[in-house]
Amino acid sequence: MKKKRNRNKRRGKKFITSIPKPKTDVLFSKWQGNVVPMLGHKYQVDKLKDDSKINTDVLYTSNYDKFKIMEDNRDIDNKHVAELIENIRDRGQLQPIIINEKSEIIDGQRRFRCCKLLGIPVMYLVSYKTTIKDVLMINTSQKSWSSWDYLKAYSHTNHDNYAEYRKVLKFLEDYVLRFDIALFLLYGKPLQYNAGKGLKAFKLGTFKVDNLEKAQRQASQLLKIKAFAPNLIKIAKFCKAFLRVSIVDDFSLVTGYKQLEANTNKFDRCQNQRDWDEAMVRAYNHNLKTPNKRISILKDGF
Repeated sequence: MKKKRNRNKRRGKKFITSIPKPKTDVLFSKWQGNVVPMLGHKYQVDKLKDDSKINTDVLYTSNYDKFKIMEDNRDIDNKHVAELIENIRDRGQLQPIIINEKSEIIDGQRRFRCCKLLGIPVMYLVSYKTTIKDVLMINTSQKSWSSWDYLKAYSHTNHDNYAEYRKVLKFLEDYVLRFDIALFLLYGKPLQYNAGKGLKAFKLGTFKVDNLEKAQRQASQLLKIKAFAPNLIKIAKFCKAFLRVSIVDDFSLVTGYKQLEANTNKFDRCQNQRDWDEAMVRAYNHNLKTPNKRISILKDGF
């Protein structure tokens, strides 16, 4: 019997068909060498003592002209400044900005702008020989907190409002919906286009579940759609449209499910929330045998 030729072997060597991933033990191996850089200075590891001071101090000044904004750094977002300034007004500057020896701001442009607007001293520390490349590296390697991160933090008993966040956690376990969809159901204002206040409260630790029973009922209604339109149920605008339209006069859940299953193509070109609302009505009304059972979002003030 003729043996099959191994195409992955040639001249006794195996060909690698994919790029090997770096070994975890190499990636997380300990620092090699006896010199470690900290804030631009180099220190000998064997001479470092625990809780010792390095060659820099956290300084402060009200001389705002001292600092320079790097021209090739990203623009300052005034919306983010407006949010941060309220936190600094309430609790002060919790983290110093980082500058280099030229007084160019490496990290903390928004904190600097807030302190300047408030007229309070700016805390800073100097990291020598740092450049725009270090700015890019800092911002590339940082990972923003996800909604799940906030939920884990505020669900802990360290926080006064932890019971509300545990309701959110239980809701997500019981109803397998997207996080943002579950959140606006629990916030109690899912019919509004802008649920930004609910998300902001969630991130600040002040979130309150408005009406748990109502949210559970609405979640159950949405999950029934998942059986015949699993992709649509993942879209927040679709879920909002369904909830908004479901409260208009003459709407029937039985008819709604039947019509949605038959007319999912009505949502193919939707973009903004208004498109989704109107498509929901078209899907519901399509070829209804009883014209007086058709619904309208115009007469209901949408």
